[in-house]
Amino acid sequence: MEKRLGKKLSRRTFLKGATAGIALLGPGIPFITRRTLAAEPLYVGVLSPVSGFVADHGMMERYGMQMAVDEFKEKGVLGREVKLIMEDDESDPQAAARKARRLIEVNNVKYLCGGISSAVATSVGEVAQRYGAIYMITNANSDTLTGVKAHRCTFRVCNDMAMIVRTVGPYLIEKVGKRWYFFTADYEFGWSGTAWGRKVLEKYGGTEVGEVKVPLNTRDFSAFLLKVRAAKPDVVVITVGGLDKCALIEQIYEFGIQKEMTVCSTLLDYEDAWAAGPEKNFGFHGTEFYHGIDLPSVKEFSTRYRKRWPTATIPVPTINTFDGYMGMRELLRAIERAGKDDVTAVIKALEGHTVTDSIKHDPLYIREWDHQFVWAAYVIRSKKPSEMKDRTDYFEVVKWTPGKDVARSKEENPVKLEPYPG
Repeated sequence: MEKRLGKKLSRRTFLKGATAGIALLGPGIPFITRRTLAAEPLYVGVLSPVSGFVADHGMMERYGMQMAVDEFKEKGVLGREVKLIMEDDESDPQAAARKARRLIEVNNVKYLCGGISSAVATSVGEVAQRYGAIYMITNANSDTLTGVKAHRCTFRVCNDMAMIVRTVGPYLIEKVGKRWYFFTADYEFGWSGTAWGRKVLEKYGGTEVGEVKVPLNTRDFSAFLLKVRAAKPDVVVITVGGLDKCALIEQIYEFGIQKEMTVCSTLLDYEDAWAAGPEKNFGFHGTEFYHGIDLPSVKEFSTRYRKRWPTATIPVPTINTFDGYMGMRELLRAIERAGKDDVTAVIKALEGHTVTDSIKHDPLYIREWDHQFVWAAYVIRSKKPSEMKDRTDYFEVVKWTPGKDVARSKEENPVKLEPYPG
């Protein structure tokens, strides 16, 4: 088994690849600082982290975006070549907003794509709405992005936390236990995950036995883990991401917490599991996509990924790859359906659209009233090293739920979008 799993990469080695993420994409994604063919190419601005606490996630979403652009290589979009203008959002809201303004003002970009951090996506969304540019939020999951901070010009590709926690939460109640302890990243993403966890507990008669709020860039969790151990929950429910999540998993393993209770990530990113390695892979988790989903379309997508990126640090597509691909693909398809390079026409082409080739178990529906992509969410079980068929086989899919069954209703999310731009 040791030979089949191969050598585990350290987090530092992995992040070297992430920091060089744009360069790794090769000549397919050029660095463009000004428009050399002002009327001819169709430019899309990509705001994605090359640095900061989710840089590795950003690298993976850019791989997916380029795969989508590749599909339009021969005919273009409206007969125009698609070119991506890359910007490092630095995992920082202020830096991301500044670079979004520059893309729009200097490069005359009408379309933006990207977003791992919910805080970054919030700031970029405000810029996009102010300037009348479309922003496809690919991988930021906070409920607020299609809730109180929704905009006419923004669309969210990934599942929100309501869909994910409403899928994994009832499974935990039924299969594991009703006493939960929350680890909450102290910003919008974390707050959303824990808020929906509490609603699940209330609905099914569970009990919250504690919570710790984790500031960004926390690396020492020892005091927090002692509190968890003392509370003796059935499940420790984690809504923490990026480097903070990796440090937390390392210390859970060192403390042996996973032997005393079930560990659940409300949203598990494959990047974090890959960095930690198979020995530190445990628990049940919510997710949006996994390359091991038993669907022909998933297998085909994974094969295309391996062919396109044969030397990628992670040899399989992740959630971030998938959502980057789908966000870019559906944006370009909408421009084609609109029949013209016009923001309002493209927004209307996206609103209320159904996508049958969703690469999930159910079709994708783009809601017209909050711009949320509604589609399946999944529960996965961590495999032991002895169960793994190969070095990428980390999880088993144990449940999926149609998006329409777990998405927020209008009553739960009574948003009112602004008028169409122009």
